[in-house]
Amino acid sequence: MFISDTHLPQLLPAKAYSDEGWYKQECEKVFHDAWWAIAFSVEFQNDGDFLTVDLPCGPVVLWQRDGVIRAFLNVCAHRLSRLTSKTKGCCDTLVCEYHGWEYAASGKTKRIPDAPSFRPLEKDGLGLRPLCVEVVGGIVFVSQIEGSPSIQSHLGQEETNRLCRRDRHPGRVIYQADLDIPVNWKVLVENNLESYHVGFVHRATLGEIPDGDLCTHKIIPGGSMFFGPGSSDVVSAAGRQVARQAHGEAESRYIHGIAYPTFMWTPEALGTSFQTVIPTGPKSCRIRWRILALQGERKRHLLNLLARCIAKVQAGFWRRVVNEDVEFLPSVQVGVESLMQPSEGLVSRREERIFHFQKWLANRIGYVKTNDFVGSA
Repeated sequence: MFISDTHLPQLLPAKAYSDEGWYKQECEKVFHDAWWAIAFSVEFQNDGDFLTVDLPCGPVVLWQRDGVIRAFLNVCAHRLSRLTSKTKGCCDTLVCEYHGWEYAASGKTKRIPDAPSFRPLEKDGLGLRPLCVEVVGGIVFVSQIEGSPSIQSHLGQEETNRLCRRDRHPGRVIYQADLDIPVNWKVLVENNLESYHVGFVHRATLGEIPDGDLCTHKIIPGGSMFFGPGSSDVVSAAGRQVARQAHGEAESRYIHGIAYPTFMWTPEALGTSFQTVIPTGPKSCRIRWRILALQGERKRHLLNLLARCIAKVQAGFWRRVVNEDVEFLPSVQVGVESLMQPSEGLVSRREERIFHFQKWLANRIGYVKTNDFVGSA
């Protein structure tokens, strides 16, 4: 069931989806202490494995050494060049591609070419800027601010437990992508927080809009959840059967969660999918998407192979669904950028998760809506 008995107001003004000044406020007050889901921990198979990603705070490198995943700003301490332009790799030391400065697992300098010319600087006098890392449910999160409220505090205990239960089983990443989309990040997030558009944009893939009596919304400490009917097609049914044999349980519902500002996840019978929406400007963003297939005991080779095959078929289906959104959402961006608007907008009960997201964001920004303006609180 839905939480609200009535429709709700659109809390954010149209300019929030394209204005440079508004985006600057978000960078300063929303993104600065956010947790960004970057990868599954199983992507770091070997000692020395690293991967890079660009976040609103700057370029970031995640690097596993001695069994610990650390994160640093991907910027050399010497002349502030990007340290490595590789998207992933494996190395014993991080080496700057510009002047060859080398860094140890601690982030301290390990070797400086022509070191005497930097006198009286000591060898470990400069180093990389460390970032905070948390691993929850096998998902690696990064935050630029030490002491930020933990990702668990956003999820709440119940949803943290739901993610962590899935980490009890081994897994394999079967799909990963970074998709650039020419829309404001909130356009993409809000699209994922409502099922109202399903019967129109996704009629060919998802069918009709789900019955409201079969849908449940739930507010968690730093986000919200959607619970709806699961798919009854042959592939999904087979996936649930394989999951029961491999793990003794199978999720039969469709579940979608968000931890603000942009971490979204879907636990499924055979795996876990997550998307992080990374803002790249006031009118652009990037989806970082990962899908993990859960595996059973190593000796159950055939069952694990079957699980991966079914999970890949399902991943292909969800790629089609996401592509339908990606093709349509630029039209939404055109609308919110219009200099003239027919109204302030309206949010239905079915879209109420958007209202709660906007309320959270407005509080972080420090803006309030009255009948005739949006101003500073």
